[in-house]
Amino acid sequence: MNRIDFFETLQHGLRSLPADERDSIIKDLDEHIAVSLENGIPEAEAIALLGNPSDIIEQYVHGDVAVPKQEQPPIIQRPAPTHSEIKTEEPASKGLSPFKIVLIAGMCFIILMLLLDALD
Repeated sequence: MNRIDFFETLQHGLRSLPADERDSIIKDLDEHIAVSLENGIPEAEAIALLGNPSDIIEQYVHGDVAVPKQEQPPIIQRPAPTHSEIKTEEPASKGLSPFKIVLIAGMCFIILMLLLDALD
């Protein structure tokens, strides 16, 4: 169902309500669809998340509480970082492995022994 058909069905079903109340309901549902579209949800899926138009009409006209069939988790969308906010990562410095540390320490020890032997 597309947006036009959805709202035409609601307008027809809610005709027994006062015009300002009907317009308020339509406007509220239209805003829900607009937010979903802004968050990348396709129109048909956004409309389906609101529920069946006849259930919505029944809820408002007869005062019945409709239990949503599908709950949509809130979508939190962070704004895209600006060029100045983008951090370039420095290449990670290569750390010394334990083997290299032992090797360097051993070489230092040998050099120290050779120097001490040369001083005698």
